Amino acid sequence: MVRLVFKNRSFTEGREEAGDAVLILDEATQSGKLEYSPDAGLILRRTARRQAESICRSGFQLATGKRIGAGFTLTEDEDKIDDRLLQEGHKYR
Repeated sequence: MVRLVFKNRSFTEGREEAGDAVLILDEATQSGKLEYSPDAGLILRRTARRQAESICRSGFQLATGKRIGAGFTLTEDEDKIDDRLLQEGHKYR
């Protein structure tokens, strides 16, 4: 299994947990699982999902030179939008 951390609007190899999302690629099941941090906003979630979908279609080049993820299926946590993201900012009169 390979963990890719979504940090600074792109996925990188890493073991740290301090990212907006984590993509776990499992070669045994040919699948990728995308998990979001609780603090990730709607735009970051959608950006991470688009990039994860791209990685699962075409793969990700690791530092060792190996390409992983091509042809994988992507699963993710339920796309629940937090209540704080659905609140109205202000009302127009």
